[in-house]
Amino acid sequence: MDQSIRSAVPGVAHPSPTGRLAVLDALRGFAALGILWRNIFVFGMPAVAFSLPEEWGLATDANVASWLFVVIFVDGTMRGLFSLLFGASAILIMEKYSERPGGLAAADLYFRRLMWLIVFGLVHGYLLLWPHDVLYVYGVIGMFLFVFRNLSGRWLLVIALAIFAVSSFKDGTGWSLAEESMNALDAKQMMEAKERAVGGAQDTGPGASEAVEDSMAESASGMDQAMLEDVERFALYEIEEHLQGYVGLLHSMASQTFLEQTTIFVSDHLLDVGAMMFFGMALFRLGGLSGAWSFRAYLALAVGGLGVGVLLGLGIHGATTLAVLEAYSVGTADAYLYNARRLALCLGLIGLFHVLWRVRATAGVIRVLSVVGRMPLSVYVSQTIICVAVFYGVGFAQFGTLEHYELLLVALVINAVQIGVALLWLRRWRQGPLEALLRYLVEGKPRVG
Repeated sequence: MDQSIRSAVPGVAHPSPTGRLAVLDALRGFAALGILWRNIFVFGMPAVAFSLPEEWGLATDANVASWLFVVIFVDGTMRGLFSLLFGASAILIMEKYSERPGGLAAADLYFRRLMWLIVFGLVHGYLLLWPHDVLYVYGVIGMFLFVFRNLSGRWLLVIALAIFAVSSFKDGTGWSLAEESMNALDAKQMMEAKERAVGGAQDTGPGASEAVEDSMAESASGMDQAMLEDVERFALYEIEEHLQGYVGLLHSMASQTFLEQTTIFVSDHLLDVGAMMFFGMALFRLGGLSGAWSFRAYLALAVGGLGVGVLLGLGIHGATTLAVLEAYSVGTADAYLYNARRLALCLGLIGLFHVLWRVRATAGVIRVLSVVGRMPLSVYVSQTIICVAVFYGVGFAQFGTLEHYELLLVALVINAVQIGVALLWLRRWRQGPLEALLRYLVEGKPRVG
């Protein structure tokens, strides 16, 4: 009986002797940094405020521009790119373990790695107060990838397209197993917001309620007054919730984390993340993520992918915000095209990074990002620790005090610090701190470097 997990496929470029693929690492580093460009708004402002850039704050033009950048280019894209690269990395990890003697022992290492990733996700979600953690999701779905390790790139692509089609149809029709749970949670929070509106305004901290009122005041004439009052109450409720102490935050965030890792995992993440992982596996098998394609092919992928993605984003979001684009609105098809936009942008970024790597003048950018990509777990989790310390009640309690453009600038500053730390850290050690911990838990030994 063959107990090997080797998954070699003829004609596929393999990693360099060091085991690193520079562009793959750079893409991973970019995704790890870029995911904060969307998450910072969850950490830093009420959910109702994010979709109201014209009403929240005073710098309307800067806020609208920041919002458009995020919803067109970032939202869903960075998570999709992360998922796609996880699929490609799963093949790399399985092949690395397959080269070791021991048959099923190699498979044991692969599943042990995913098991610990699930544990990391539980800690990240519950104890570090981030309900939207992806580590748990990747750990669970990654286990299913094992049985597909020997499929050709074409068959992996067929599977990816099938899951992608189902996911897009689900999004377009609005059907979701999580819908009732989310509606119930929203209704509960709205009732609590109404009941505690006055008390919440008193307890949220100096100037918190005044900041919300000032942000929304100028929009009162342009919005239905009743809706505006509901939005304001809900915003105040979220501010109060995020400015609690650690025990209070632990309690309020736990229900959201549980929902994300159970109901929403089945109804949304399984299809959304699963499709992207299979796309990543397919692209790696077909040579697209291992640098096997020509410069012209990557250039076409970059121009076509980014072009289509931005055009779809403008049709979905720009047409509802900018009067000059109203004629180009995609109308009710916007939900169906959400996945198409993010997939196109992911493919465009893959093409762009391979082009940058092959142009001497821009190869340095790839080298810097590839360093960050060697410690994505540490980068991702450290973003949570920093943002919780800055925005939540356990730290500086800045939740709800910044406008859209200000939050985006904060994210870029955090990115700059993380790049600097990664460059310094990996001069001394071969892995990031959490990557080293994961390796120790999986293999029982640290990586000397």
